[in-house]
Amino acid sequence: MAEKSKYVIALDQIQSKVYEFLKPLGFRKKGRTFNREANEKGIFQVVSFHAGPYTSSVYGKFNVGLGVLIKELYDLVEWHEPTNFYQSGYCQASQSLSFLLYGKGVWWDLSGDPEELAKTVIDGFKSAGLFYFAVYDTRAKFRESYGRFGDAPPRAKLDIALMVRHTDRDEGDRLFREYYAGEFINPDHRGYVEELAARLGIPLNEG
Repeated sequence: MAEKSKYVIALDQIQSKVYEFLKPLGFRKKGRTFNREANEKGIFQVVSFHAGPYTSSVYGKFNVGLGVLIKELYDLVEWHEPTNFYQSGYCQASQSLSFLLYGKGVWWDLSGDPEELAKTVIDGFKSAGLFYFAVYDTRAKFRESYGRFGDAPPRAKLDIALMVRHTDRDEGDRLFREYYAGEFINPDHRGYVEELAARLGIPLNEG
């Protein structure tokens, strides 16, 4: 077995301390990812630790990502495997903890004291991270606040339409058609939206 680098050992120590803080709040851990289901069923909050790649300028550094996943949107993607634990790349809303703290992405240096770095991350959750999750802990709040933290992709309105459709089909279909009627920079995405409409039985030509 290959010996762990000093940076991996340091990140293990930091993550362990942060998990001590997050576990009593309901988070579970797999690898470098933590999950918690929000008070409203089907909304999952994701924390992920990322180490800088070996060949990059951020090698020897790390950051922490926060994300929120709506299960019914995850389930709509045909190639997704059923699961009860979610990775950060599948979240509809996501932002780095450092951006929430400083207004820009920052990679923390793993050469520093692991205890101090863990404290920085934990303090970051206390001052900003937990608030971020609270803003998105219901579907109604998600719909109202999506993008508030610079964390919404170009397809955000499509995500909202699909989420609304889960409980209100007529309103969801209306929002879906409104999204489809907008401008598409990418023709492939238009094709995807048309395919999705056909699969879900959403008529695109209604007023």
